[in-house]
Amino acid sequence: MNDLLMLEKYFPGGTLEGGIELANRLDWGLTVRMAGLEYVVSSGDQPILRTESKDALQAFIYGLGLAYAILPKELFLSLESALEEL
Repeated sequence: MNDLLMLEKYFPGGTLEGGIELANRLDWGLTVRMAGLEYVVSSGDQPILRTESKDALQAFIYGLGLAYAILPKELFLSLESALEEL
């Protein structure tokens, strides 16, 4: 079991789904699905993580989301705006 200490403080809604939401605002296009006994995280059509471990899935999403969640709000919005202009 993971102890995600900054989840409630930094992630929208205090959930891992909030981390996915942040990444997707920056064009990651993340989805999580089950394929047999494995969790598959994809960016668009490209799988980027395949694991049978829910802990590994949570740690991956937590790390990715936290990288964006801790940015100052103005910086995140600026990055989001810059990506929209591409």
